[in-house]
Amino acid sequence: MTIAAVDFSKAEARSPKARVLWILFGHRTYWLGQLAAWAGIWLLFCAIFVAALSDSRTTYFLVDESFFCVLGLIATHLLRAIFFFLHWDRLGSVSQLPRLLLVILLLSAGESWTFISFRPPLHHEVSARIVPHGQPQGPRMRRVENSESAFPTLARFSVQFAKSLLTLFAWAAIYFGYRLQQMLKTAQLDRLRLDAAVKESELKALRSQVNPHFLFNSLNTIRALIDEDRLKAREGITRLAELFRASLRSSEVDTVTLRTELQTVNAYLALEKLRFEDRLQTEMDVDPKAMEMSIPPFVLQTLVENAFKHGIYPQSAGGVISCVIRATAAGMNVSVTNPGRLPSEEKYRESGIANARGRLKLIYGANATLDIVQEEQRLVMVKMFLPQTDV
Repeated sequence: MTIAAVDFSKAEARSPKARVLWILFGHRTYWLGQLAAWAGIWLLFCAIFVAALSDSRTTYFLVDESFFCVLGLIATHLLRAIFFFLHWDRLGSVSQLPRLLLVILLLSAGESWTFISFRPPLHHEVSARIVPHGQPQGPRMRRVENSESAFPTLARFSVQFAKSLLTLFAWAAIYFGYRLQQMLKTAQLDRLRLDAAVKESELKALRSQVNPHFLFNSLNTIRALIDEDRLKAREGITRLAELFRASLRSSEVDTVTLRTELQTVNAYLALEKLRFEDRLQTEMDVDPKAMEMSIPPFVLQTLVENAFKHGIYPQSAGGVISCVIRATAAGMNVSVTNPGRLPSEEKYRESGIANARGRLKLIYGANATLDIVQEEQRLVMVKMFLPQTDV
């Protein structure tokens, strides 16, 4: 009958003294639920009896139901107190059920006996026991009266026991069912928090793999430039500083705008172009509508670096890296094309593409895609789709 909103995770983490006080006296929300439920039951009985009865018995029936509701409130509070005092909340549902059934039966019997024993007698019951004036009351009369009163008392106890039993069953089903639902919800939230923490740690691990790999390649480029042209080497260091500044800004975020990511890509291409000059040609075709869309930091840079590493660097004649970005209603389509052939499966697993795919899976789940295909005989294309949703 009562739905008590309890913060079970906090209640069960209390000190022993605070837990005892919480069990004995409950809390504000619990008592509001109790009083509202039993007041509702009493009003329901009022409506039934006032509509059904029109004589003086109405008042006595309402007194009966008031007494029943008070006993019911006490019994349900005792049920809750027994449950937590005996630490049944730490048991499984299979172990809890028989214990609760036994306590409900005992409390129903006790509530019924108290109701029969202590409730005030009804007016028509008192009248029935009054012997007319002048009529003798011998032993035979008293025996008949006692035998007749025993059966109504047993019948009233049976009816009251069934009524109390049904009430306590309903209360326990709702209260402990709600408690189980809250526990399951808490467990689900804890599991989601754990999954989020694991994903975040995996994402940070993948990010940490990007920076050392990129630093190693960039330093090799600058080392080669020192022997060829110190002015270019100085500019290369400037470009490298820009890249690491961008890396520091984006190390704690999952996504940045495409505009910010393109600045990183342009700094990287400028750094490589210092060394490879005309061997490295680039074509950037970017939809202006996509400039403010979200993209994980250094993902596009990883695709471009992969295109350079496998398409431009191995070929003495160089080639063209083409990047096309289009905005759609569902998200962003990105394609990066470079000359060459698809790498072997082993090299593919070790490439930056595998790292980028892992990061996309952690951030977007199955909504993002990243595929590498042999577009033509000597042309490799990486296709990426990024949904534009809150991640």
